Amino acid sequence: MTRITIMSDADTLVLNGNRIWEVGDRSLILKKDGIKGLYGTPATRESVLDRPQMDGAYWPSRLTQGARTVTFDAFAHGLSSIETMQLIDRLNNLLGRELTLLVEDAAGRRTLTGWLAADPEPLMLVTQRHVDFALVITCPDPYKYGGWLWQRATSNRAMPLRNIGTAPTWVRFRASSRITHLDVVYGDAEISWEGDTSSLTLDTRDMIPSVGKVTADWALPVQPGTTQLTIRTDCSQLEVGVRPAWR
Repeated sequence: MTRITIMSDADTLVLNGNRIWEVGDRSLILKKDGIKGLYGTPATRESVLDRPQMDGAYWPSRLTQGARTVTFDAFAHGLSSIETMQLIDRLNNLLGRELTLLVEDAAGRRTLTGWLAADPEPLMLVTQRHVDFALVITCPDPYKYGGWLWQRATSNRAMPLRNIGTAPTWVRFRASSRITHLDVVYGDAEISWEGDTSSLTLDTRDMIPSVGKVTADWALPVQPGTTQLTIRTDCSQLEVGVRPAWR
């Protein structure tokens, strides 16, 4: 069974994949085939370029994906007329907010982030006890992410970091004891930070440290599988985290 939780700064809605409705059930039920765009992956944006006076075409220099659009078709049944109108207000209030989607199914718990890209168009029956609606959500980052996995880092020693997903993902560092410098090398990536603090968070996605300054910013995401990191630091309590990603 699939369970979709849609969270904003103002509300939380839960869409239930169990389509067996019972009297007194106030949950929002996903319709049959009511999930689109979630279990596939966005198409590549690149196209081929014909080779003049030769057979075939050139390969793009790299293959990338565009944004993901997810659609949830759902309904609520057995509401009072007041509950119906309150639900319509809640659906419309999702517009203009950052939304976090938590997907819970046989694959585990994975999250995406986006915004409501279209009018939910709540359709209310004459009895005012049943509402049909569709939530179209655009996710700029097409990947689905698992929870953060953390491990203790040791200075001056190669450290294996495993991305159990199928897509590249970014690394995060956090220190909970005094640190004045951090140097990290993996593959073609090279990162350096300096400062003087007992609490540091540095996410390689944006390379904006919570304190101090970055002196070398050649960060790259880690690929699926195991990546060897070499870390040099004076911090005794440094952790490295990775959030596995799936296409």
